[in-house]
Amino acid sequence: MSRPHEDRRHHTATDHRAGGPAIVFAPPAWWAIAVVHVTGERADAAIASYETLVEKARTSAARVQEAAILRSQNRRRVIALLHLDGHEGFRHLCAAWDDHHLVAERHDVAESRSLTLYSVAANLGDAALDPASTDAVAFEQLPAGLERVHAVTSSIAAAPGFRGASTLRSDDDSASAIIYRFAHVEEIEAFRASETLYAVHVVRTIV
Repeated sequence: MSRPHEDRRHHTATDHRAGGPAIVFAPPAWWAIAVVHVTGERADAAIASYETLVEKARTSAARVQEAAILRSQNRRRVIALLHLDGHEGFRHLCAAWDDHHLVAERHDVAESRSLTLYSVAANLGDAALDPASTDAVAFEQLPAGLERVHAVTSSIAAAPGFRGASTLRSDDDSASAIIYRFAHVEEIEAFRASETLYAVHVVRTIV
């Protein structure tokens, strides 16, 4: 098991141990979602980099209240979700991360990355993210607003194995994100087969 260490470049004490308490996306909270696309062999490096950036954000003007780090099952994406106080916190987060985001490793860790501010629109069922849970979790970003999300999730509560879901919308309602929770990953794939949806592992939560 890895141990807390100090990032020598940024002097930020960071605990890289997996786990953490369950967290809930309560409406209408603001969450920044960062998605980085990586080569499979660099997923662990990207996770460690994001954990360090989250720790820095918690002590910065961004005022991050809690966070979660996810990794896609195919190890091609790492997702950081950060609970902020709104637009001002997001502005500070963007400024801080643009200044040092994966500075030394940008070219050999990340293929591409994005950072978007969302507000939580609704929860269905038990939508908590819990690193200790054995439930299957999936993440999806859609280039569409809540109308399309409602069409996607209208029958989700009756789907076999459904546990819960959180829907989030971007500020201008031009994009949405959905976090799914089912008993088994096959049930997620049966409910919605989409190139924009991928199974993820909850690496850790930070509160």
